[in-house]
Amino acid sequence: MPARIRLLEVPYDSGCRDVRHGAGPPALVAAGAAQRLAHHGAVVDHGRVQLAAGPGPIVEAAAGTEVMRLVAQDVAAHAGHLPVVLAGNCGVTLGVVAGLRALAPERRVAVLWLDAHGDLQTPATSASGFFDGMSLAMTTGRCWQGLAASVPGYAPSPDDRTVLVGGHQLDEAERRLLDGPGPTWLTVADVRAGRAGSVLDRVLAHADAVHVHVDLDVHDTSLPPANSYAAPGGLTPDEVRATVLDAVTRLPLASATVASWDPTHDVDDRMRDAALGLLELLGTPAPAL
Repeated sequence: MPARIRLLEVPYDSGCRDVRHGAGPPALVAAGAAQRLAHHGAVVDHGRVQLAAGPGPIVEAAAGTEVMRLVAQDVAAHAGHLPVVLAGNCGVTLGVVAGLRALAPERRVAVLWLDAHGDLQTPATSASGFFDGMSLAMTTGRCWQGLAASVPGYAPSPDDRTVLVGGHQLDEAERRLLDGPGPTWLTVADVRAGRAGSVLDRVLAHADAVHVHVDLDVHDTSLPPANSYAAPGGLTPDEVRATVLDAVTRLPLASATVASWDPTHDVDDRMRDAALGLLELLGTPAPAL
């Protein structure tokens, strides 16, 4: 029986639809995201998250959390599908993993978080107040606990099942956490030195499946940049795909998020094409990987 994939489009950036990073998901769909996922025979079902329009101003944390809730509900409503989410913001991954837990609370899902940034800031450490810069901290239970608890199925992702890959634009508080008691940090240097496999073996030993989260700014800005937050010193598309492949050959792929592409920063569709190539990999049947 062909694999069943739920392609979920989440075209929001800080609660605003189809602008900045929120323009990335519909642009990827228009460029053939569903066809890439179906390349190896999967049946792809396409859905879209729709925030209810309110009369007042957008409150970033409230809107971001509502998006997480809607994503969690969609994942939980599509049992038997592999959720692949195209997102404007990284916090969507909290909703994906929560939805998986609502379906199977006993399943231990590791989180492989590929990102230029740590996303481990909290309201106490953030200099910008940017809600999405706290998304991994929120996913691991370090902040916004009341909002996180409102997402159906949410429970903090344990540090021993969480690995930041390729983070190279971090603040000092994030570096101290990653160098100490926090999630595992697989650096760009580690990837290039061939240490990804041993690090993934250690992390994935605590899990039954893996969620792959790719903020496209994990790529080096020479690609060109995925968005206005991208910084030099990232991974190449081949390194990103190889790391994802290392993970999904060790454990089943539970779900995936591809996030944070602002098409206005692309040049000759090179970042778009890197994202589409990654989607094709994510749609490859596990025995062939």
